[in-house]
Amino acid sequence: MSWFDRVLPPKIKKNPNPEPQAAENKRTVPEGLWSKCPTCQTVLYRTELEENLFVCPNCGHHQRITARQRLDFFLDAEPRLEIAKEYVPVDPLRFKDQKRYKERLQEAQTKTGEKDALVVMRGLLHGRPVVAAAFAFEFMGGSMGSVVGARFARAAETALVDRCPLVCFSASGGARMQEGLLSLMQMAKTSAA
Repeated sequence: MSWFDRVLPPKIKKNPNPEPQAAENKRTVPEGLWSKCPTCQTVLYRTELEENLFVCPNCGHHQRITARQRLDFFLDAEPRLEIAKEYVPVDPLRFKDQKRYKERLQEAQTKTGEKDALVVMRGLLHGRPVVAAAFAFEFMGGSMGSVVGARFARAAETALVDRCPLVCFSASGGARMQEGLLSLMQMAKTSAA
């Protein structure tokens, strides 16, 4: 026993057989509270990053945001109406490469929470009516299938009827090959709209 151990009061002496802390007693940090900038590697508080519209305050790097987040930042809070959300993709060709097209669609829908790669909303921008569309690149690379074309055409029709601007945030990866010619026809459809 060292002289220091003899001098310490009994309450301060450490336990020679410490019990491991139970898992329920450990403090845990909630998931998603912090984010790391991929450019400068700075650890950022998630709320601060959201307030800065997902731009790193340290280096100015613009981080990826979803289509819905983009529309949330762009449009006034209320009123909003999602247009053509009832359109859902199908597999008319029963396409299969390494996976069936239906499986790819289900995986993308589960991963993103979206039915397809385009989200369209009617709302207000600084108090003025506007129709806004945003491509979801995280949904199969933002590729255009028949539903994307139909939603975009519906957005253009709505803007025309309401006599308001149509704003589109493009992040498309081109035609969706799993839908073949139906996908290529959407390019002409959206150009005509």
